[in-house]
Amino acid sequence: SSDAITLDSAGKCSFPNGGAGKILQHKIISKNSHSSITGTTPTAISNFSITITPTASDSTMVVEANMFYSMGSDVICTRIYNGTSFLISPLALQGGYQSGSSAAHAPNSYMMQQHITAFETSGNTNARTYNVYWSVTGGTGYLNRIYNYDGYNSVSTLRVMEVAA
Repeated sequence: SSDAITLDSAGKCSFPNGGAGKILQHKIISKNSHSSITGTTPTAISNFSITITPTASDSTMVVEANMFYSMGSDVICTRIYNGTSFLISPLALQGGYQSGSSAAHAPNSYMMQQHITAFETSGNTNARTYNVYWSVTGGTGYLNRIYNYDGYNSVSTLRVMEVAA
């Protein structure tokens, strides 16, 4: 039928009606160096950003970050920033607590993987830089290492995809 997905002899898929959701661009970086934060104000993680220029004004920009966090206690809050605003921010929390698109309680003696996905419609074909911002509710938060020892190391990744409308 005209709505069927077909597979050619090389194993390549063909989608009906011109297809949908094609990946137009894909960029990925990794960060294996350590970072730390003590502030309650969201701050960019250094050397952990991707600049991309959308090819269409109606595509969806999908941003995914995988970070390895640790701290002695308290909460690490994470957000994705596109150069002008935070993406997918929650409603403000009551009682003066911070918020993030992702929040992780970091109990003693643990490293944890924190995954966050955000997206937006490109809106134009202007270059933009996506950053991962983080903050803590108290104490010191660490990226790519355990909080009390410099011997356990990890790698965090940031990925941006432009998906056709």
